[in-house]
Formats: sequence, C-alpha cells, structure tokens
Amino acid sequence: MAYLSMGESHRRITDYLNRFADAINYQDGDSLARLFSVSSDSPSLLSLADALNVFQDANRLIKQSEKFSQFGEVVAPFFRSLQCYRIGNLVDAYGAFEKASNAFIQEFRNWESGWALEALYVIAYEIRVLAERADRELASNGKSPEKLKGAGSFLMKVFGVLAGKGPKRVGALYVTCQLFKIYFKGVLEHKVSGNARILTVTGLQLGTVNLCRSVIRSIETARIFDFEEFPIRDKVTYMYYTGRLEVLNENFPAADQKLSYALTHCCLSKEANIRMILKYLIPVKLSIGILPKKQLLENYDLVEYNNIVEALKRGDLRLLRSALQENEDQYVSTIRSLSCPREARASSLSKITKENHNPHSYIIQKQKDPSKAHQVKLEVIVKALKWLEIEMDLDEVECIVAILIYKNLMKGYFAHKSKVVVLSKQDPFPKLNGKPVAS
Repeated sequence: MAYLSMGESHRRITDYLNRFADAINYQDGDSLARLFSVSSDSPSLLSLADALNVFQDANRLIKQSEKFSQFGEVVAPFFRSLQCYRIGNLVDAYGAFEKASNAFIQEFRNWESGWALEALYVIAYEIRVLAERADRELASNGKSPEKLKGAGSFLMKVFGVLAGKGPKRVGALYVTCQLFKIYFKGVLEHKVSGNARILTVTGLQLGTVNLCRSVIRSIETARIFDFEEFPIRDKVTYMYYTGRLEVLNENFPAADQKLSYALTHCCLSKEANIRMILKYLIPVKLSIGILPKKQLLENYDLVEYNNIVEALKRGDLRLLRSALQENEDQYVSTIRSLSCPREARASSLSKITKENHNPHSYIIQKQKDPSKAHQVKLEVIVKALKWLEIEMDLDEVECIVAILIYKNLMKGYFAHKSKVVVLSKQDPFPKLNGKPVAS
C-alpha cells in the first residue's frame, strides 16, 4: 500500500460518511447498497479500509457530527468490519458486520416504503458470504464453524421484518433464497458402513432445513404474498432450490414442476445457471421416461448422461451399470441421496430402469413355453443378470421386482412359494410416456 497521509485518510472517511448520509436522506437505495458491499473488493471501499487503518479515530468523527451520529450504530461497526476484512481477519469481520446489519434492520423497520430494499439485499448477501468465509477460517484453525448458523438466524429475522403488508414484502423471496443457499452449503461427509456408503449431512444443514420449510409454508400459503409479484430472478432461484428439496424428498412430480419452471424462466444468457438447473432436472425427467437430446447435454457440458441415455434407449443394463459406476460421485453429489449402495443399485436412476432386464426374460420365457409366457421364474432373471455380469441372489431380485411392481413399472404379482413373477397378460411393461412414477 502506498503511503497515505492523515489528511487524505480523514478526507476519505468523511467522504464515505457524507455519501452514506445523503443516500439515506435522499432515499437512494442503489447508492446505499454499494456502500455495504464489503466482499465486492471495490476500490472505493478498499481505499476506505486503508484510510481507517491510518486514521484510528473514525468513531470520534461520527459522534461529533450531528449529520453522522444518527447513523453511528450502523456505520461504526461497519467500519470495524471493513478494517478486519482488509487485513484478512474474517471471523471478526463477520461479527462486526452482523452488528452493523442488526442496527440497519432497526432503522429499516421505521421506513414505511421499500426504497432501501436494494441495500437490504446486499446486506443479506454479504452476511451469508462473510459467514461462509469466516467458517472456513474457523475450520482451518481447528475450531467449530458456527457463523453460517448465526447468518441463518439473522436472515430469519429479516424475513420476519419483510413478511407483512406493504411494499417491503417483495423482498421476502430474495431473503428466502439466501437461506436456501445456507442450507445447501452444508458439507457431505462420506462414511462406509457394510455394503453401503452413507452420506451424512452436517447438523447445521439438517437444522436449517426445518427453518426453510417454515419459510416455504409462509411463501406458498400466506395470503400476504402473491408469488407472481416477486421479481423473476428470485422466483427462478426459489423454484430451483425448492425443486432440489423435492428431489431430496423423492417427490419427483413436484421436482419436475418446480425445476421446469426455473428452466423455462431462466435468462438464456445465464448458461451456468441453466446448467445447474439441468443437473437436477435431467435425472427427474429420466425418472418419468423423458430422455434429453444429445445436443442439449453437449451444449451444457453434461456429457456424463450420454451413456445413461443410450442405455435407456437400448435397454442395456450393462451399459447403464457401467455409466453409473463411472460417474457415481457426480450423480450422488447431485441427487444428494442419504444412502448409496456400493454398486449404485439403489440410486434413483438405477431403480427406475431396472425393468429393462425383465422384458428380455419375458421373451425368453415366451419362446420356451408360450402358454406360460406371463410366468417368469426369478432364477431366469438371476441368470440373465449373471450374463450381464451383475451378481444378485434371489432375494435381491425379488426385492427389486417388488419395487418395480409397486411403482407401476411392471404389472403383476409374486407367487412367493414357487419364486415366480406372474405378469399381467395385458401390457405387463407399461411405458412411462412422461407420467410420474408412483412413489
């Protein structure tokens, strides 16, 4: 940093205070928002931070001026946050920013109009980002990361301020989306237990999901909110995250509806966002028998699904198994299943498409004894799987076929004693045709 005189430092601090006071007095929300954007690394805020580290008595400047003192509870801790951020002390930067944000919320409550919503959006964004960075700092020092939890509590408080009548309520969806980002920021830990790889989620993530559900209920059922009045940007983000929650809950019809909304309304120039949506929408579409075009997968760098799509087209279980194993980590991180058997047999994609081996067994049985074509012994299915280099015993096959019957992917029933699947004589393997699988 170049030498900075005391006089120049004083000028920079005073200039910021004047801009802050003018933004509030003239209700200039955009200008006020820029003054809170700590993590943007804007030259003006970085130069202010340098000035604060030279001129150590900024609080006196605030208190001595009637123009500035009324905002002292917001500005003083913000200055402290900016100083800490500049020197890389992210834990203290977060703590000071949270104090400034709480003071701002108290002021925001008293303003009748929503002119300061843009500033509130920046504060909601910054408190999440600073909390994430502070938690990384804590974790690297062997301490428990806890700032995201505090940020979540603060955002719930902000939501409460916005969840009322009047023009401020349109900001509620943006704050909700910031809460979702905190929830989905949790780290998945991999543990091996017997034949399954168990994915555990941090306590923060599991605790926050209940808060998210309460916010979702408020957004979707409260009469004070009209979903269509929210900004399209926030509606797309909201549908993306609630769609992911539905995937987690294995409610694929609802996931399809929400993620499709997000994709349809997402700005075409936001290719990274479209790709994020497709990462979840494609498995959902596969589960209802809708296959993506190869060009779509290539356009958005989702080629890991190419072999899965090809396997589904051909009814090739061997190729499907190979594709699932090859990209298993990507599929697991996308679907966020809580338990994933080692050979991916319990992944949602594998479950939905297991029926591809059954028609082959059905054809074999029909050729062998046409009068009993609808009766397929489980041992025939086991042999077919073995030919495909997939080892399963009778109990495993029986379990999977039971799932397929339950999900209406096969029509029939078990003759348990004789270990025979008795298939319906009319359309034993119905096509999905875009219809959701029973869950």
